[in-house]
Amino acid sequence: MSSLNDCLKKISILEVLIILLILMGLSILLGFYGYSIGEDWIYLGIIVYFIYKLRFFGEGFKQDFNNIFSDISPKSLLTIVLVNVFFSYGMLYIAIFAWDNIPALNSFLGMSILPLLPINSLLGIGSSLSIIFISPVCEELLFRGVFLNRLKLFVPTSYAIAITSILFGSLHNYGNIISAMVFAVCMCIIFLKTKNILTCIFAHFLNNLLAEIFVHMDSGNLIFTNDVFIFIFSILAIVSFYLIVISVRQEWKHIDKR
Repeated sequence: MSSLNDCLKKISILEVLIILLILMGLSILLGFYGYSIGEDWIYLGIIVYFIYKLRFFGEGFKQDFNNIFSDISPKSLLTIVLVNVFFSYGMLYIAIFAWDNIPALNSFLGMSILPLLPINSLLGIGSSLSIIFISPVCEELLFRGVFLNRLKLFVPTSYAIAITSILFGSLHNYGNIISAMVFAVCMCIIFLKTKNILTCIFAHFLNNLLAEIFVHMDSGNLIFTNDVFIFIFSILAIVSFYLIVISVRQEWKHIDKR
């Protein structure tokens, strides 16, 4: 029986882009009538589309689910997620410093970045559930399952990783763009190693879950205001960046052979 990845290879980028345009157009149209459909609802629509397209994979899903950790251990996966979470805090510190000390940046971002759709229209716990569960499923199916899978048929795999990672990062807000790109590179490498999109979804789920836990635990915003916490997280970010660079450099040697 075909694996889930084999089924995803049959979905074209053009087909996905058409679905995205339809959903975004529907969101804008409903917005004129006072109904706000944000990113999370569009993500749900995309997931429904994938469920419809992959409705025949059957045993392939069970096979991939049972093999989530067959090519990468849970410990290694958790380590990859942790270093990315800590690295993201380092990027946030730099972004906040730039925002506070470069007056032109504030004006530039305010004039140039105009989101087409409202983000996180689900409120309260619904927003957290969307970030933890909906986003990982939708984004991995889109960027690794379809975009990476299809692009590497036409361009070298290293180029496909770069293109999909830049696209992935560009969808994130100021302060998270670079860390999102780095995270996307890591997810691409995991996908190429495991050939299992469920492994990437699980890693993405862990990443978002840990990020949300840090946010809710830090009710006093100490991570961004307390000097001790800033120092600790800055050191962790530097160490994480070093580990990411070393790991990616080692894996990149074999990228185009996969």
